[in-house]
Amino acid sequence: MPRFETAQVVEPHAETSADHVAVLPLGEAMVLVVADGAGNSRRGVDAAAGVVRAVRAATVDRSDLLRPEAWSNLLEQCDHLLASTGHGGETTAVAACVTEGRIIGASVGDSELWLIHGDSHTVVTQHQRRKPLLGSGEALPVYFDVPWNGGTLLAGTDGLFKYADAPRIRAVASGPDLAASARELAALPRLVSGGLQDDVGLTLCRPRH
Repeated sequence: MPRFETAQVVEPHAETSADHVAVLPLGEAMVLVVADGAGNSRRGVDAAAGVVRAVRAATVDRSDLLRPEAWSNLLEQCDHLLASTGHGGETTAVAACVTEGRIIGASVGDSELWLIHGDSHTVVTQHQRRKPLLGSGEALPVYFDVPWNGGTLLAGTDGLFKYADAPRIRAVASGPDLAASARELAALPRLVSGGLQDDVGLTLCRPRH
């Protein structure tokens, strides 16, 4: 049985979502990926999808992904690859590798990774650079490496964090049913009309008991 319980949701605010998420196995570890294409444009959608594809390929082909620097290097490679296509698409990215005792990875932009313990949380990506984004050819991914001794990990786009308050996010993410928590989190930013002001993409992860 896998060591980790995970859930993921993408809720588009229009027909096509610029948010892309993935949960990928890496040996006994788990990789969480969140990308938000800039401007909710077709080019942004393609850029975000390209990051997820690149991380997926890396989890199959690379053996060095338990080093934090490997993740910032990987996102730098994504940046240069996207820029070389010339289509102009840019995207945020959070890529986090979760092991039994550590959370390592890298990020660019305003998507975030939170480590939640009850009524408190730590923003694991707090030192990331918001701009330039991946696809600019000038992005500066920042890696992270923090201990993990329990709690719930939440990786999400600004469509969640910008439009829902932190106490409510923490309470919902800590619910006993992770899949239900993911769905409820994605619904938090909904307007009274039922619509969303932005796409919402997120993944949750916690140790399996």
